[in-house]
Amino acid sequence: MNPSIYNHILCVYPYRNDGFHAGFLPPLGLELIASVLEPSCRSLEIVDLRKRPGRTIDFCRPGTDLVCFSVNWKRDVEFIREEIRSARPGAFILLGGRHVTENPEDWFAACPSVDAIVRGDGEEAVEELCRGDALEGITSLSFRRNGGIVHNPNRTPGHIRDDLLPSRHLRKESYQLGLEGVEAGILIDTVSSSRGCPFNCRFCSFSLNPWGKKREWSARSPESVVDELSQIQAPIVGFTDDLFTFDMDRVDRICDLILARGIRKKYIINARLEIAQHPEVLRKMEKAGFFMLMLGIESTQDKTLGSMRKGFDTARIRQCFNVLGQSSMILNGYFILGCIGESVQEMLQIVPFSRELGLDSIAISILRSSPYSGLDELVAESPGYHIAPNGKIYSDHCSVRELRDLRHRIYREFFTPGQLFRIARKGIRHGILRFLPRVLPRLPRLAWSVAANYREHSQRRRARETAAETVPV
Repeated sequence: MNPSIYNHILCVYPYRNDGFHAGFLPPLGLELIASVLEPSCRSLEIVDLRKRPGRTIDFCRPGTDLVCFSVNWKRDVEFIREEIRSARPGAFILLGGRHVTENPEDWFAACPSVDAIVRGDGEEAVEELCRGDALEGITSLSFRRNGGIVHNPNRTPGHIRDDLLPSRHLRKESYQLGLEGVEAGILIDTVSSSRGCPFNCRFCSFSLNPWGKKREWSARSPESVVDELSQIQAPIVGFTDDLFTFDMDRVDRICDLILARGIRKKYIINARLEIAQHPEVLRKMEKAGFFMLMLGIESTQDKTLGSMRKGFDTARIRQCFNVLGQSSMILNGYFILGCIGESVQEMLQIVPFSRELGLDSIAISILRSSPYSGLDELVAESPGYHIAPNGKIYSDHCSVRELRDLRHRIYREFFTPGQLFRIARKGIRHGILRFLPRVLPRLPRLAWSVAANYREHSQRRRARETAAETVPV
């Protein structure tokens, strides 16, 4: 394939909404692929179907000869396949993303028009494709040949590049903080400054590459990260890193560069509790604009923390929060419901434990078995535990529905008016008052939308429960 044949390339993010009802995050991975493609074509367009009305075929031109789809999440699968099947006949159809990487054969079978699938990170494979390399020589590529499917060997992920930035200039829409489809008027952007995670938490598959091999932590230079931050217009930036704080010397250098260059933004990061061992860097992070730490705590039970290989126990958590609690940053704790061996009463300890630690907010997920996480083996060894078709783990004493109800109960108990005031007070200390002129006019619509969606969600849940009760045993 010669790069000169690329007249028009179409890159599609084929989702209509985000799973958490807040469609504000840009398709960063697809924008990185677009940066690789752009030098090898006459024109290139990124289409985010969450933002733009119409279907993929509406954006195909007579000269469109390459269409790329980013398929990362296991939702809207039939809609996405229809989008792929509708793409312009004769164009080379290329798929990428975590979800298609896990089961490329299914996507080839469901979408006869697909020519190739990039498994895992796509930047290097797409660069080789643009260069005109033979398909047989591009590692991590699966493609059709003579009526069959050829799967080239897996690629060992290379070091994350300093010189490759997302093609933000191709965005036709802004990305804003929002809720239930209503935008709050505050721009937000994301940055990928590192990939991989050196830890081995048992429930997590993100520290592995998509075919189950440990992914080594790899980071961009502080200078590259801060150069990118200086080019971003949005005042709030979320780092997509699995673990931003692994190398605290690097974090310290990033803070120094942000302060030296006078960049005034607010940053949200994923961190581990070990950050508490560096109180001087914590203080510098506050000065540089870091205002929210997303901390993986997962459980209130030592037996669970041990079986999940978290690397700490509740005593260690309390020690770390003696330091973290002195920070002005908003502290969010991640917890998991349905961990094997935990009773309902033990799961309900999340609220008192969170208050004891001084957490400002919490985020709760239901334990899910992902490919290569090893949880399927643990479930098989645990009588009374099962894996639902969607991957969620449940037990004879707590069904998936009961786990969802438990999550709602915990949220209601934790997010009291006093807790919301605590979050607002910290936000004010970080200067969120300057956003109020943009947000205030939208508050009535935001409140109405949240209430309407809550009512709709409750009605759907009651309908599901009623249907389940009428199914004969």
